[in-house]
Amino acid sequence: MRTDPLDPGDAARIYQRALAGEATVDETTAFRRHMLLEMARMSCEDGLVMTLHPGVRRGHHLPTQARFGADSGSDVPLRVEFTDALRPLLQRYGTHPGFHLVPFTLDETVFSRELAPLAGFYPSIYVGVPWWFLDAPHAIRRFRAAVTETIGFSRTSGFVDDTRAFCSIPARHDMSRRVDAGWLAHLVAEHQLDEDEALETARDLVAGQPRKVFKL
Repeated sequence: MRTDPLDPGDAARIYQRALAGEATVDETTAFRRHMLLEMARMSCEDGLVMTLHPGVRRGHHLPTQARFGADSGSDVPLRVEFTDALRPLLQRYGTHPGFHLVPFTLDETVFSRELAPLAGFYPSIYVGVPWWFLDAPHAIRRFRAAVTETIGFSRTSGFVDDTRAFCSIPARHDMSRRVDAGWLAHLVAEHQLDEDEALETARDLVAGQPRKVFKL
């Protein structure tokens, strides 16, 4: 995942070659990186929220995917890099008023090293919560431990869910609220938050924050 710009003439040439089925792998990779920049530019114009979901090898076991289809359990995390990969995009649009970029990832190693520091500086970045896909209590606690010290709660996306799994949504909401409440209680016990601040944050993570981040 990178966001390197192309010369407009080169982008147009690769696009035409792709339409004709003649683009090389290197050309399509360069075009994809360029189009991430274009999507960010368009988000600045139309106000739509941009999300990124790198860091996973979908359908790692092809026989399982062929027999049962996508989302059948063989999606495996990959190592991903955000700091340099997003720099061309953020140089152009990272401080643009109204631009919202929400990066999600399965790579837990970047939560504190890259995503939290990026969101701590760039007003456009809100770190996507992991329980859209890392929907396990310990994964949520690791995420909160990794990012809260740097960016608190206001620079995260709040609770979001994958609506393809309708039957799991009530259980995910319940689990998320319980784990977040536990983390907030931990901060209260350590005198990092007052109890009234924790109650306000608990409500905001479920309702206010997602509405603000995704402009709902």
